[in-house]
Amino acid sequence: MNNVGQTTESPKRSGLFSPFCKGETLVDVARCARNNLVLQYIPPEDFSKLLPHMQVMEVDVKEVLHQAGEPIRFIYFPISALMTMLMPTSDGSTVELTMVGREGFTGVSALLNGVNTPEHGALTKVMTVIPGTVVRMKSDTFMAAVDSSLSVARSLRRYLSLLFTELALSVTCNRLHSLEQRCARWLLTAMDKSDTSEIPITQEVLAGILGVYRQSIVQVLNDFEAAQLVQRGRGSIRVETRERLVAIACECYHAGRKRTRGS
Repeated sequence: MNNVGQTTESPKRSGLFSPFCKGETLVDVARCARNNLVLQYIPPEDFSKLLPHMQVMEVDVKEVLHQAGEPIRFIYFPISALMTMLMPTSDGSTVELTMVGREGFTGVSALLNGVNTPEHGALTKVMTVIPGTVVRMKSDTFMAAVDSSLSVARSLRRYLSLLFTELALSVTCNRLHSLEQRCARWLLTAMDKSDTSEIPITQEVLAGILGVYRQSIVQVLNDFEAAQLVQRGRGSIRVETRERLVAIACECYHAGRKRTRGS
């Protein structure tokens, strides 16, 4: 199996404000941050208290935002970026638990633990799959807001309900369904969470995310391309026929999409 994103890096910034969110005032930051659904569901009064602590920035593909076992210094709220939560194994390989887009945020374990120490560090590695814009906030700041505000805690619980559903579906999918079904589900979910049909991911990274050997994912993508379901480019996979890919995907995709739409 393949190792994915082996080194931990601090997010690189191309200026404080990203191309996705123009402007430098708090009004501009607020407009950008409201694209994330967790932040969107926080009422204005509580949102305004968090706003000065928000930082809009860009993250790169394969950039590691959290490393398993390390303290979580920042919470990341995706705006246009897409993250993957990876569980590392003893042999150095990884398998994906779920993806995080603008419906959620990273660093959940820090909030659930209530503390942020090496003994209570990140449960998973979090890596950028699709580069783009995020809103960053110190984990201690967001934890304090969750503890002090019912509305912030309510927005958190709303996302946790969705996250736990996705985790349960991932366990079921990894155990019961074929690689073809899992690959179709992953590509469709990435499309849904990023609003793009062209996913900038290599075959090697996709194999690592799905926890399989590269040769296995290459064969699946060869079959998909022969059937004109996808088209591979240099470092990218474009979905050509979404409806036919949906027909291949397992019920886990349909259940997850239904829950996301209803959340």
